[in-house]
Amino acid sequence: MHLKRLQASKNYHIAKKVLKFTISPKAGAHGKDRCIPLGILLRDMFGFAKTLSEAKIILNKGLMIVDGKTAKDYKTPVGFMDTISFPKISKNYRIVLKNGKLVPLEIEDKNSSFKLGKIIVKKHISGGKIQYGLHDGRTFLADAKKTVYSVGDTVQISVPEQEIKSHLPLSAGSIVMVTGGKHVGTVGKIKEIEIVKSSDPNMVLIDIEGTILRTLKDYVFVIGKDKPLIKIE
Repeated sequence: MHLKRLQASKNYHIAKKVLKFTISPKAGAHGKDRCIPLGILLRDMFGFAKTLSEAKIILNKGLMIVDGKTAKDYKTPVGFMDTISFPKISKNYRIVLKNGKLVPLEIEDKNSSFKLGKIIVKKHISGGKIQYGLHDGRTFLADAKKTVYSVGDTVQISVPEQEIKSHLPLSAGSIVMVTGGKHVGTVGKIKEIEIVKSSDPNMVLIDIEGTILRTLKDYVFVIGKDKPLIKIE
């Protein structure tokens, strides 16, 4: 199935009126407006391929690794915090937000072995366990009596093993990146979390070098405690 260029997400970084259609991402963990298909990434953003056919050859040869696993489908969507590696040329990237758009940011090899996942779902299941769902579709289980995780927190996980390396709570003092609204990609420190006792959403006050930004709690993604765990620029 094709996607009209005029309807494509701004994250594609492509000219809208050159051709009529572009690559439509297949269903995945990231929504159509919050992802980049691998074919677009290879051809239009990295420039590793001049045509889609060349991008398919790169993928078919297993030269591209996404979150620690070989990726071969040019329609596979990648999104916020996903890691991408090209072992043959020793290049590694993380998908981050900059100027309101998803962009690949080059990182060191050691940093491509983990990613950050925001907890967006918490559900009790049988056996005294709690199942947590992350923003990228991953899930993990924890003992209900010992768990320390809450919705809105971030976990650092290894890829592809998916072992939890650290826990970053959503709390005052945490370093966060804004993922929605007018200030997408902005990084700052949480000053205060406002709990609204009504149907209105909870809010967060973020200190950005002395300037206070007030945004929705759902728009906040914790990326560190005293300093970011990931490269952000």
